[in-house]
Parts: sequence; structure tokens; C-alpha cells
Amino acid sequence: MSKIQGTLAYRGRVGSEQADAQGALTLEGAAAIAADALYAAGATPHLGALTLRRTAGVAPRLGETVSCTLEPGVDNAQVVACIHGPQGVAWEARAQLTGPVPPGPAAPEPASPLPKMQLMRPMRAGDCDQAGHVNVRVFMELADEATRILLADTPGGGGALQISQVRITFRRELFRGDVVTVHPGVRRVDDQGAEVVHGIVHQASGALACVVETRLAPEPGAEGGSAGHGAALEGLKSLASEWPGLPSARAPAAPRAGTAPGAGAMVTAMAVVDAWDCDDSAHLSLRALVNLCSTGARQYLATLGLTGERFLRERITVAAVDYLIDVVQRPGLGRNVTLRSAFLSGSAKSIRFAHHLVDSDTGTLYAVVEIVGVMLDLATHRSTEIPADVKQRLGLG
Repeated sequence: MSKIQGTLAYRGRVGSEQADAQGALTLEGAAAIAADALYAAGATPHLGALTLRRTAGVAPRLGETVSCTLEPGVDNAQVVACIHGPQGVAWEARAQLTGPVPPGPAAPEPASPLPKMQLMRPMRAGDCDQAGHVNVRVFMELADEATRILLADTPGGGGALQISQVRITFRRELFRGDVVTVHPGVRRVDDQGAEVVHGIVHQASGALACVVETRLAPEPGAEGGSAGHGAALEGLKSLASEWPGLPSARAPAAPRAGTAPGAGAMVTAMAVVDAWDCDDSAHLSLRALVNLCSTGARQYLATLGLTGERFLRERITVAAVDYLIDVVQRPGLGRNVTLRSAFLSGSAKSIRFAHHLVDSDTGTLYAVVEIVGVMLDLATHRSTEIPADVKQRLGLG
């Protein structure tokens, strides 16, 4: 039990799936948090029973930060998971174990200091794609959640600030069961917004798995505009630093996607913005946007000969290594949207393409997403050549 000594094993925000109709953390939500914390500590394979009880503390509510710490129980076969909200411990989960928890390897210290950790959680089955890799939408979801926590803890609030630009650079594969921590740091702030960079770290090794660079700005059409968010931006300015441990992405390759779909763009997805696609403001969430782009990417690749059946048969896939997202405005609940996709450039092992998300009824541009995908051999988890017939269709020789 040496690993279980007041260990922080989970940190995040209370989501809608964890809250009841009044917005309070539910029994089921508390149990899921405790289970994630026990998994992160390596206790899940030894779990015999789990009992939960409410304490006298106030239950954390939808959108509030929640954490879980682990303490030794009355004997070596018990662990107590304490679930904390803003006003103290709200739930206690007592885990009866069938065997000792093996001590985990200590993660090495990063070469350069990272910003304060804001999120910690394991990657679940629902976080992974067909090849077993953690899906790009999860990285966007983690960055968005870490941003909400950062803003909530910053003088001046900033609840109306939204992510308007995103650059995701992948550095290491993550798989189901990996535990990650998210470290958001403010790089620069101006009168129009703030640049926030997120390091997503593989906990067991301490390796940087992904860097997500974001630009925060007032929601288009929000009351007060940029000038009305001076207090929030001033609060973020006090946190600004260069953060050399979170390297900047390379400049985007040419040609860039324009502000409208080109003549060769094809429809790869159509959808209606439903309630489960929206955030608290009833607008399309970034997670849902990236999820739609992942679907569109698979449909676009199929038109080039890279079908799902071929991926399975030849044990190959196209793995995104670079995402660049520009959000012009977010569609609201009930909007009909269309994704149009087109080739930008390519090489022997990679392909760049772009998605334009537009309103199906009015043609209004909502977002532009550029993606670099690398051909991956799933047997070796190394890059490989794009098949010759696909190169021919793309005019890559």
C-alpha cells in the first residue's frame, strides 16, 4: 500500500453525465470518479468491493472542479477514496482489496518545468478509435476542460471566453488505460484574447504526449465584445510565461485552406446540432466539432481508396499528427451543418486535407480544420508508404 498515501489520483470538472436534474454530483458519478482514481493507482485488478457514502459536505455541482485523493484504510486490504468539491469532501468510497497494490514507477521530472496540473484521468474504451489509439477529440476535450478550470480559478472569471483557434501537435501515441495529466499555461495576452498552451503528459513515463495550443477570445456576438472582458484578460496576463517545456508547433504548411470550400471539395458529413453536441451555452462544443471531423476524414479517405475494410485487411490506418482549427462562430442547437473536405498536399507517407464546416441552409462558414495524417502500419506502429493507387488518385506520382 506504499503508493496509497494521500495520493491525488483524479481531477476534473463535473460533467452533465455525472450530475442530477438539479446539477449536483450523483452517486453514479461519484462511483465513476472513485473507480477512475483507483484505476490510476493500480488498485482496480485487486478490487473486491466498493461502498460509497455521502458526507456532510456540499456536493460539487455541474461545471465545478472535483478531485479524488486516496488514503489507506483500517488495514492493508482497504483504500479510502475521498471525493472533494469546492467546499470539501462530499463523498467517501471504501474499496476492499483482494491483494496489495504494486508500487508504480515514479515518473521522471520533465526537462523543463510545466504549468500547474489541472486535469488527471485514465483513458477509457470510449476515448479510443478503431485502432485502439486515443482519439483526437479526447485531446480537444481535455484542453477545453482544462481551459474551463483555468478560467474559473483566474481573477476576473472569463466564463464568456471561448477557444477560437486550436493547434494540436502529437508527440507520442496514447492507448486505452493510459493515465494522463493536463498542464495549461498562459503564453501571451493582448486586448483581443489570450494564448493558452496545454501539455498532455503520459503519467507513467512523464513523457509529453501532445501539445495543444489555443487562442481564447470572446464568443462572437457576446455582450460587451472584447472590451467587456478586460478583467478576465488581466487575470490571465498575471499568469503569462514562455513555458519552454511546451514547444511551439512548426509553422503550418502551404497551401493553406481558404475561407470557403474549393471547387474540388466534397460533402463528407451532414448533421444536426443536437443537445448532446452542445456545451452549456447551447452551441456546438469543440469535442463535437472534432468528432464530426473524424467522421468526415474517414469518409474522405474512403473516396481515395482507403476504406474501413482495407484498413482492417491490411492492418494500416491514417493517424492524425497535426490539427489546426479556426472557429469563426459556433453553430447553435438545431442548426443543420455540412462538412466539405478537400486535398491540400501530400508526400510519400502523409496527406494534408481540409474540412470546412458550413450551415447547410445559409452557407455560413462556422469553422475551418486542417489535418495532417500519416500512414501508419498497425503491426509495427511505424509510419509507412501511402499505397500506390492512393498516391495516383492524389497525383503524388
